[in-house]
Amino acid sequence: MYGLTTRKALLAVSLVLLAASTAAHAHHNSTAVRPFRIDPSVGLSHMYNLLRQSHLPKEEEYPGVADTAGIDLDVLRGLQDQWLGKFDWKWEEAEMNSFKHFTTEIEGLTVHFIHELSSDPDAIPVILNHGWPGSFSEFTPIIKDLTSSAVTSTGKPISLHVIVPSLPGFAFSSKPPANWTVEDTARIQHTLMVDVLGYGQFAVHGTDWGCAPSYTLYANYSDATRAAHLTFLPFLPYSSAQLAAADITLDSALQRDEQQRTEQWSATGNAYYLEQLTKASQSSTSR
Repeated sequence: MYGLTTRKALLAVSLVLLAASTAAHAHHNSTAVRPFRIDPSVGLSHMYNLLRQSHLPKEEEYPGVADTAGIDLDVLRGLQDQWLGKFDWKWEEAEMNSFKHFTTEIEGLTVHFIHELSSDPDAIPVILNHGWPGSFSEFTPIIKDLTSSAVTSTGKPISLHVIVPSLPGFAFSSKPPANWTVEDTARIQHTLMVDVLGYGQFAVHGTDWGCAPSYTLYANYSDATRAAHLTFLPFLPYSSAQLAAADITLDSALQRDEQQRTEQWSATGNAYYLEQLTKASQSSTSR
């Protein structure tokens, strides 16, 4: 019933629950790069207690509507059962620790990251930024392939040095101060790559929310960030009114369809986005 995607999702949420207890081992007072080993045992008993104490409804509140009114009760029960009885933490711990983890301190923040090197000395350094909700584990299935030698479509050999940081406040990176911005995250990642790891030039990839610091790295530090690959652009396209004001005409049916879908999302699909953007503290304290 649950495949790799669900396992990674469960792991990402688990890391949020476990990070507070585990990340305490990562703090230090120098700029040195230090090896880091993930040990979830400290927080597992607390997480299991929370799961056992989560009493799910005995029956669907709105039967027959599937997931149109929220997550199916059967799905929630299955996830609870998966976490409590079937999720293999020993295997997950060994899998995560099969990669080289490190921490360093930048601007008073503990920054956790994976750093896997290719055997090719001419390999291209690339920083991979995960999304929200998510973690570095999004990229672990592809790290070994990226560090292995390959050939481009033009026949040129290529491989990558892979750096996967935990964004500030995620997994084992410490929580940033109030009013922290995407520009701040891009700045400390630039420091990590250039000053800490010694890469004069590098590429960046971002997925989901990770696109925002990745794009900012490319925009603000283009001398070092020489290429960027994003799963989406971290800004919205023009509205119809903005297009008209700028005297821009969308020529293709695809462009017009995308514009219509964007405006529909802006009107009916972005309530959670606006709540998290403007009422994050109120939302968390009301639960």
